[in-house]
Amino acid sequence: MENMRLHDLVKAYKAGQVNRESIFERIASEIYANPSRFGFDGEDDAADALCRYRRRISSLPDRYQDMGAPFEAFLVTSLRFLARTMRRERRREREREYVCEVSEGWRAEAMASDCGQFEEFLPGPLPEPPPSSGRTEPTSLELAAFRTRLVFLYLKCAWEADDEKTRLIAEATGVPEDWLAAALAQALRALEAERCRYERLSCRRDRAWSRVCLLENRLRTEVEEDKRNRLQDSICREKRCLESARRELRAFRPTVPNSIVARILGIPKGTVDSGLYYLKRREPVRK
Repeated sequence: MENMRLHDLVKAYKAGQVNRESIFERIASEIYANPSRFGFDGEDDAADALCRYRRRISSLPDRYQDMGAPFEAFLVTSLRFLARTMRRERRREREREYVCEVSEGWRAEAMASDCGQFEEFLPGPLPEPPPSSGRTEPTSLELAAFRTRLVFLYLKCAWEADDEKTRLIAEATGVPEDWLAAALAQALRALEAERCRYERLSCRRDRAWSRVCLLENRLRTEVEEDKRNRLQDSICREKRCLESARRELRAFRPTVPNSIVARILGIPKGTVDSGLYYLKRREPVRK
């Protein structure tokens, strides 16, 4: 059996004279004897293929059909295709590792640039009128109106809210924190469609950024001029997509409609409209 050609050994297997394991051992010995013939980079690469794809390689004698070409030619073609697949998988794994290595720092930067813009809407503490200003101290009715309007504004800007801001607004307005959190949750439900749009934009940004990283990594190892030009064109296109997504995310500031704020609080919409109007026109007293 050892002196038989591999093609004759496969014919004997199909005739039931040898088992498949003996053919696999013969294939393995020929691969180890000349790995480059079958498309492998060396013995380690060949051993990896034999371990990971043992069942696939063992099934080659069953899949072979004698159409004029010997089994050896079928084996070489099949294993070269397998070797290309393994190289492609290793390259993709390296690219994924490269993206993961640089993603942590980028995500921290993206979070800092895309989030946390609500502070500009928060009013400061209630201003104290100067002693010589001639203005009278705000009445309790005016203070109550201001605090109510502040609740309107906070619910309208629910997209930018968080637990700490909710606590601060509850203290400033004198409303129970749990009540304000429950009202805020209802306001956020009104922005569900906007949240889905935000997630789509974020996915588009992340995909474009990942593609830029992968293409730049390929460009560093590519030597053919035509392929380098195509890669550079693809990088420019992906960078335009990335910048477009970032620009949309920076400008993404959805607000809850006044009608929803009024429905949550159980008051007329006109009350919310006028309250926010006067809050916007309110001039702080300067010291």
